[in-house]
Amino acid sequence: MMLRRTTITDLAVPFLVLAVLSYFLLKLAYESLPEFQWYPAAPIIALAAAEFVVARRVRAAVRHVPDARPMTAFAIARAVALGKASALVGSGVAGAVLGLLLTVLPDAGRTPAAGHDLRIAVVLLVAALLITAAGLAVERSGIDPNAGRS
Repeated sequence: MMLRRTTITDLAVPFLVLAVLSYFLLKLAYESLPEFQWYPAAPIIALAAAEFVVARRVRAAVRHVPDARPMTAFAIARAVALGKASALVGSGVAGAVLGLLLTVLPDAGRTPAAGHDLRIAVVLLVAALLITAAGLAVERSGIDPNAGRS
């Protein structure tokens, strides 16, 4: 079985589903939740950084760059699968954060808690976009540019 490239539609589905779901759930329960914290973004950003490094290594191995450390086909396939999963999870997190943004934005200027949560949502959105981009970079790095050529 061969994995197909992640498309914008693949990313839009979890994004939209989680955006709508989180918006309605937060509308119901936001008042009873504690303030959101920034530290959940830290491991997402760290993973994104690691995946950008992996993408560079996989790309070098696939393109047979001189002095690149060789990788087995299995290791490349695992990296591509990780990239695909990271991109999908990142788009879902971005959707959930969009639901938070839409919930707190109207009250951000009037309520200190909403203003705080708005800043947290922006940090989380940046982290989600980074992991999505890193995942796509890893996935795309495993594509042989010479594949299909005779």
